Amino acid sequence: MVCSMQYTRSARKTSFSLAPQSKGPTSMTADIASVVLRVVVGGIFTAQGTRKVFAHHDVPFGRTPLTNMIAAQGFPNPHVLALVTSVIELLGGLLVLAGLMTRPALIPLMAILFMAVIRFKWSAGFFGGWDWPFSVLGGSAALFILGPGDYSLDSMLNLL
Repeated sequence: MVCSMQYTRSARKTSFSLAPQSKGPTSMTADIASVVLRVVVGGIFTAQGTRKVFAHHDVPFGRTPLTNMIAAQGFPNPHVLALVTSVIELLGGLLVLAGLMTRPALIPLMAILFMAVIRFKWSAGFFGGWDWPFSVLGGSAALFILGPGDYSLDSMLNLL
């Protein structure tokens, strides 16, 4: 959706419209911005999920440390929650990268980030604490609002 403002000299008034406009530089720019956001957000989640699903258990920031963090917060079944979180990050990241089911894929990813900020990182403060997950949450929210764009499988398959 593109906003437009028109000024008519004879009527001496300004009109504002939220109606969709024809493809122009603004719409193309939004499509390119969607690709950039998909690559960044999807790439981060794919990398994080891959490390947690496939890496050796001693890898820093892998599934074992995630399981320990979940257990320390008192959640039940920390091993199951860590595995589910890891798989969601991996598969959700791949879907976002491809631009396939982008908005539905972002919902659980944003929930994971929201929980990371509130339950796991908040007490550490902004710097070195919740700054990174909050930034990725912001990029995810922007992509959710903007949508996957024309350069996505969602668009090619008319799933928008």
